[in-house]
Amino acid sequence: MALLGLSYGLSSTLFGALWPEIYGTKHLGSIRAVVIALMVFSTAMGPGVTGFLIDFGIDYPLQIFVMGLYCIGISLLMVFVGRKAAARIASPAGAAAN
Repeated sequence: MALLGLSYGLSSTLFGALWPEIYGTKHLGSIRAVVIALMVFSTAMGPGVTGFLIDFGIDYPLQIFVMGLYCIGISLLMVFVGRKAAARIASPAGAAAN
């Protein structure tokens, strides 16, 4: 629970600083609204999907294992996305777009 609180606190602060750097400030409110709506939707959908899968015989420990694999895969993907975003920000064309 402590790690969950720590990661949520860091991500909230990080997104507030990162989004203007990546997307600029022109459409920042729209981007934030879409991301927050998707987060609320996915949070509300999670327990229903988990219960649905349990009803179909997929054990909860297996679901947690697959969710862990998903998190590792997405984290690895974000390494490449982060490098691409850093290169875009560092380039003269990327700096002019912001």
